[in-house]
Amino acid sequence: MEKNITTGSYGICVFSLEVLQEFLKKEKVRSKKLLDHLQKNNHRYLSMQKEGIWIPFPQIDSISYRIKLEGHDAPFNDEWEQKMEYHGFNIEVKDALWVSDIGAFHTFRASDYSGNEQTYQTEYGVIHYISKNEISYRSLDGDIIYSAFKYDIPSGKYLLSVKGFARKQSVGYPDSNYGFLFGLTKVNEFDGFKNPREEIYDFNVAHM
Repeated sequence: MEKNITTGSYGICVFSLEVLQEFLKKEKVRSKKLLDHLQKNNHRYLSMQKEGIWIPFPQIDSISYRIKLEGHDAPFNDEWEQKMEYHGFNIEVKDALWVSDIGAFHTFRASDYSGNEQTYQTEYGVIHYISKNEISYRSLDGDIIYSAFKYDIPSGKYLLSVKGFARKQSVGYPDSNYGFLFGLTKVNEFDGFKNPREEIYDFNVAHM
């Protein structure tokens, strides 16, 4: 199965649930509205980048993206063209890594990423489907839309790379015309950090 994530919030993100929960507990963050909290507490956001807690890839179009992880998915083939490449983002993993629509952090539900199968309906009537390795929901048109995928990764500290791709010839919905290939390099310790929100980074492959 190809992994296509649809974002409705202009971004995707990468994190390990246990690492994130430990950080929030240590920092005594009780709010579930994590995006709002981090916008108001930039020092805490920067701490997350230094410690490898959560990596956002913001300011991308709200569309569907093909998601791949080196060593777990087949690489992008010659139907795709690489548009950008960045390296060196800190990420710590405990057992698993999630790639998710950043919109999940508007009101974060840790139980969605626990691996326990469940189905629930939001206050807006959207039905969400939670399984061990993915999160999806049904659109108003009846389509199943994926918002997160999990990868089983050995625990440790890593430097994450991201490469952006675009199809040479566009295809129709529901397939994706743009994608991201992530890579992980294991390290003993983090040495400095990179902030993906800095202006030097442009992740919006749909406009390259």
